[in-house]
Amino acid sequence: MRLRTQRPLLGIMVTELNRDLPFASAIFYQHLTRHGASKGIDVFVFSPNRIDWMQEMVRGYMYDRTQQAWITKLFPLPSLIYDRCFFSNKQSYLTYQYHVRKLRDIPSIRFLGYGLGGKWEVGLLLQRDPALLAYLPETSRLRSGNQLEQWLQSHSDAFLKPQGGSQGKGAIHIHKEDSHFQLQGRDGRNQPILEEFQTWSACWRWLKQAIGSRPYLLQSYLQLHAMNGMSYDVRSLVQKNGRGNWEHTGMAVRVGKPGSITSNLHGGGTAEDAREFLTREFGENKSDQLIDTITMLSTHIPTVLESYHGRLAELGIDFGIDNSGRVWIIEVNSKPGRTIFARLHNERARSKSIANPIHYAGFLLNKQLS
Repeated sequence: MRLRTQRPLLGIMVTELNRDLPFASAIFYQHLTRHGASKGIDVFVFSPNRIDWMQEMVRGYMYDRTQQAWITKLFPLPSLIYDRCFFSNKQSYLTYQYHVRKLRDIPSIRFLGYGLGGKWEVGLLLQRDPALLAYLPETSRLRSGNQLEQWLQSHSDAFLKPQGGSQGKGAIHIHKEDSHFQLQGRDGRNQPILEEFQTWSACWRWLKQAIGSRPYLLQSYLQLHAMNGMSYDVRSLVQKNGRGNWEHTGMAVRVGKPGSITSNLHGGGTAEDAREFLTREFGENKSDQLIDTITMLSTHIPTVLESYHGRLAELGIDFGIDNSGRVWIIEVNSKPGRTIFARLHNERARSKSIANPIHYAGFLLNKQLS
């Protein structure tokens, strides 16, 4: 029999890490705890592998603002779940899937949103909407060396990225000139890669070892560089609010380190105000057009994905802008970070990005009670 608490519980579901405080993003979750308290919702953090299914209880962590410390205790299964799990391998994902299926079968539990699949699966969903096709780069699954060799004979450049990767890890740009191949990117530990090969066989041998058994995507290489040669993209955050509606929380530009092919902050990138950056690159009129396009796509993409995938709570959408000023949809993430707004000192966007999950949790709770 499940125990009841006086106040509703929002459980932040996380991947357990092997360290004293076994989860990341503790500062973000402290803010969620404070916002939750102001809305009458108790917030705690738990890992799905700590659930006792016989008792329908879970051991988790709650932030005690008096002690200014995380304390561990036993909780009943929460009525609301905010999924923030990330996976380092297939086994941890399969374990997570098992617990999520069981949680979804309990009628009294609501997820704020259900995590999207990998990049390939998300791309297939986006392709179902004809209005989005012009913004999607040519993409296929990487299946063999012959496939990649033929691609390079007609394209000269290719962009490889893991289907389930994040933070730019494992992304590789291949440039072919005559029989010479140059590789640039980041390995699985996010360290820079720069390799050159005189033959395709040597190049593919190195790639096979670097990629291993991980599923990869083969994609058009887009010239997503600023005038100074730095790679950049635009991160747009959209979230559901306290009325259950999608709203555009904000956008910012991420600029990569010198020589990097990706612009992720974890790879050493920096954050800049989107309007200021794009005006400097393209002029005021073109900058306005680009921001209008990105805003339009940011409000359209969530409804497209949700219609095929099921409930979502928030999305981080990465856009590329090539040298001709064309906008591309690079990636959509259902578990986005918020670091970019803190680095910009954009307090309005940062505060909204933290508060919205709590506001949406309150909306789901009231909807459930009614």
